[in-house]
Amino acid sequence: MYAKDPELKFNIIDQYSPHYIIPQIIKHKQTILDVGCNTGYLGEYLIKNKNCVCDGIDYDENFLIKAKQKGYRNTFKIDLYQNNFHLQEQYDLIMFVDILEHLPNPYSILKKIIAENLKKGGAGIICLPNIARLEYRFNHLLGKFAYEKSGIMHQDHLRFFTQNSAAKLIYQSGLTITKILPTGLGARLKILPSLFAFQFIFLCRKR
Repeated sequence: MYAKDPELKFNIIDQYSPHYIIPQIIKHKQTILDVGCNTGYLGEYLIKNKNCVCDGIDYDENFLIKAKQKGYRNTFKIDLYQNNFHLQEQYDLIMFVDILEHLPNPYSILKKIIAENLKKGGAGIICLPNIARLEYRFNHLLGKFAYEKSGIMHQDHLRFFTQNSAAKLIYQSGLTITKILPTGLGARLKILPSLFAFQFIFLCRKR
């Protein structure tokens, strides 16, 4: 996540978590840009187990030092609140895992990085929390909109998405969605994911 968040831990035990799902769908030997890489908890697994080459973006220098120690090839200290950066490399895959909801203008950042840094026909993986999950629908119906220290209503989240609004954002950025995977209870139940999913993982291709 973005720099305000604490160091995240890699959770590959829960088969319904994005940390478990995402590594399973990434091919071997990909060049990957991890946007909002935190300490490199996700890329470390891909480097060790899938022979991937990972670069990472974050704003916290301490996080980037740790990502470098975990095997990231390049790390970039970039303020994603701004849209004035340029990276020269192009990648087979770009990951936006738990980052876009932290940005004031996620559309401009997503569109820019996809246009400039994803190879033609390259893949994107975007993971976003689901504000339309059942308990939040109920809370909002009762007029409750309280920020929390973790989860979908995290106090550092600036933007909120339903499955449909996330899909619209992604399409407008220049990506075509090839598959949508729910996480958490939505993945367990395999019914009505818009009501039960904690997050949605969007698998995409560059148009």
